[in-house]
Amino acid sequence: MNYSEQEHIIWTTLYSRVLQYLGDIADEAVMKGIANLDLPGDRVPDLDEINEKLSKISDWQIVPLEDMVDDTKFIGMLADKIYPCRTWLRSEEQMSQMKDEYDMFHDVMGHTALLYIESYNDYLEQLGQLALEYIDSPNAIQFLKRVYWHTIQYGLIEVNKSLRIYGAHMLTSRNEASYALSAGVPKYDHNVSIIMDTPYKKNTYQDKYFIISSYQQLVDSIPTIVTELKKRL
Repeated sequence: MNYSEQEHIIWTTLYSRVLQYLGDIADEAVMKGIANLDLPGDRVPDLDEINEKLSKISDWQIVPLEDMVDDTKFIGMLADKIYPCRTWLRSEEQMSQMKDEYDMFHDVMGHTALLYIESYNDYLEQLGQLALEYIDSPNAIQFLKRVYWHTIQYGLIEVNKSLRIYGAHMLTSRNEASYALSAGVPKYDHNVSIIMDTPYKKNTYQDKYFIISSYQQLVDSIPTIVTELKKRL
């Protein structure tokens, strides 16, 4: 896909901006993932190049899409070890106003950087497979979307008594990341039951944030997710 000179400038600005703060608040695994991808800092990355690099460290691939697919297609992609990636970038105005957007920058920096972690990938794949089993139950999909958003999008991780971010939205939203890490903001140890009972909110800060101790903990929570889902249905 061909991008304009202005879009290359937007990517360059966003990339430079996010690297200035991620080192202080992001999990070390995130920074390693960004280094693995070796993303260009002066132009919009080519998704084929990203997939070529991913193929050496992961059995996942990203697929370019103009916009996000519906729940059914998205779930199927996760089950097939494919992550959709938007191809459009936020505008210069949105960037200058520090508005959070679910665009290509969010997908690449927030999601793709962690696709080298086996346990993280297993969690995504198993969530997708579980959702496929309940694809005809809107209630079940709603509960599973809460699980997805409170971990994959808004998740925090504590390593060696240091609280860090790993959720995709947090990685590309400096304002919400700073808010979530602040003292006094409600934070809970990872608890599937509480997560399923906590709606997520777009375009505003969350009421609660959830902390894992490792990415393996996400995979280990799958049986509990199954049990809690059956209880609620």
